[in-house]
Amino acid sequence: LLRSHGVTRDRKKMTCAPDGAWCYQQVALGFNCRMTDLQAALGRSQLRRIDRFVARRRALARRYDDLLKDLPATPLQRHPDTNSSFHLYIVRVDANRRAEAFDSLRQAGIGVNVHYIPVHFQPHYRERGFKDGDFPAAEAYYREAITLPLYPALEEAQQNAVVSALKEALA
Repeated sequence: LLRSHGVTRDRKKMTCAPDGAWCYQQVALGFNCRMTDLQAALGRSQLRRIDRFVARRRALARRYDDLLKDLPATPLQRHPDTNSSFHLYIVRVDANRRAEAFDSLRQAGIGVNVHYIPVHFQPHYRERGFKDGDFPAAEAYYREAITLPLYPALEEAQQNAVVSALKEALA
């Protein structure tokens, strides 16, 4: 727990029922101490290709923007002059349909996720008095967010399949 932000997906350690397959809980205050020497060496070698990786992510993000323009899924970032590397590509969907769409995409083999569960929902912060309603914008975002696959090696055919599955899930 300490090396992974105090986060668990172990249902036995969670304090309440999860609200979806994406759920995790921060049950302690932890750290991010997971990098090995091998991972550091790999990361260092990848830095030589960072400009190419970021350019590819930006191109794929623009393509997602075009492919999604007629769907009820609003990209979180939509301004063309952003300096984002698009580490994540997040869309907002109707809160009443999010869990259903998420499950449908996962069943179709699409590696979607939800980034991020508001920190004040986590047990560590609940125990310190934080409660629902304390951060309404974060809570509204969480109810609507789905993270679509985005990585430099993502092929256009794979991206088409993601959008097609999302369109079907939201139909």
